[in-house]
Amino acid sequence: MRAFVSVVDKGSVSRAARDLYITQSAVTRRLQRLETSLGTTLLDRRSRPIALTGAGHCALERCRRLLSDVREVHAAVSGVGEPTGELRIGVAHALTEMTLTEPVDAVRRDFPKTVLRLQTGWSLDLLERVRSGALDASVILLPAGESLPPGLTGQIDGKERLVVVAPRLGNRRRIQAISDLSGVQWILTPEGCAERARLRKSLQRAGVEMSVSVETYNYELQLSLVARNCGLSLVPERVLNRSKFRSRLRILRVAGLEFPLTIWTVHRLPLTGFEPVMAELNRVLTLRLNEAKPPSCAE
Repeated sequence: MRAFVSVVDKGSVSRAARDLYITQSAVTRRLQRLETSLGTTLLDRRSRPIALTGAGHCALERCRRLLSDVREVHAAVSGVGEPTGELRIGVAHALTEMTLTEPVDAVRRDFPKTVLRLQTGWSLDLLERVRSGALDASVILLPAGESLPPGLTGQIDGKERLVVVAPRLGNRRRIQAISDLSGVQWILTPEGCAERARLRKSLQRAGVEMSVSVETYNYELQLSLVARNCGLSLVPERVLNRSKFRSRLRILRVAGLEFPLTIWTVHRLPLTGFEPVMAELNRVLTLRLNEAKPPSCAE
């Protein structure tokens, strides 16, 4: 079942093999044994990426629940107050550059029998993966005021906002309204980013077409290109303030382009045995996010 779920999550046998630290042939044999025992085919191996059959869709959520139950049994009997096993945590792309190093180090120090498995992704995708059981918890960004879906719980660790960033020098055309952004080249994260979609909708409502010249997950690369007058970008203010390029950049205030966000740690219910681990992760992450911030860039 673990091999089956991993192949679905990773999209291929080869990536599942790397995820499980076994050979591709071993993954294939485990899939075949599961399908033989169930008397049906779970995966359509002819499609790329591998797709679920009708029976596979029915089996997937049940396999996730059974694997979660097994992990909870191990956690419940693993020793007095000592969380043991694997904790799968997702981290939103926009938060990775603010670093989880200190929270992860704290967990590894205080809970040496807990193995952290970290994955990155878009916030809404990570939220769905927690809901489905593919992840135990995620650190994500949601629009300010938005609540969690049923079946999940969590806490707010901090606040963030996305800001439009322009070069401090170079073309200083006057931009006050969204309509003034006509013809601007944008340097943004790839498609799939919810805030990029919100930016596009805001521009479209003002009759402005969004023209993207560069797509990259790397915010520091985005900011370096903006500093060289290659376009505008939309980045977390915390990332901007920590950038080595911040002295060459400025925040561009545009009426109608406001993106207040809330940083959440969300996890599934129940999280048997790992509550102390999540509490420590939240504690250190909250301290990290609310520590003294570098001075904001002049606007």
